[in-house]
Amino acid sequence: MPEKLSAEKVNEVFKQFDFNNNGILSLAEIDNAVIYLYPQFSDKKPVLMRAYKAADTSKDGFIERDEFPRLIELLYYYNELYDLFQQLDKNKDKRITFEEFKKGYKLMGIGRLSNDEIKEEFNKIDTNHGGYILFDEVKLIIVFSNE
Repeated sequence: MPEKLSAEKVNEVFKQFDFNNNGILSLAEIDNAVIYLYPQFSDKKPVLMRAYKAADTSKDGFIERDEFPRLIELLYYYNELYDLFQQLDKNKDKRITFEEFKKGYKLMGIGRLSNDEIKEEFNKIDTNHGGYILFDEVKLIIVFSNE
């Protein structure tokens, strides 16, 4: 991602994309703002959606002026997470199999775990028990593990 934006630039961007001057941005306005700032996000909609949902602390479906700086921060966070997810997703099917997870786990050098222990970690992350790890699930486990 490009260099982080200053507080002044964040405010300027908010004003620029708040077309009707109502102090809130819809998802469509945010999509336009993000693609304008970071064109490489045109193919990273999961990053935008995760950041949008997490930044909307009022849960009203809009990003208010005071939520916008957090949205920008979250875009950086989820972008890094998405890049890691894509590195693990070797066959690019937007989900991580146990084999992909196991290879990635060993490459990251996170302790010396047996296959059973790695499978246990995989199952903790696979919250919907679908047999694959989806981007939403990876984000949840990493956010929770940092608390």
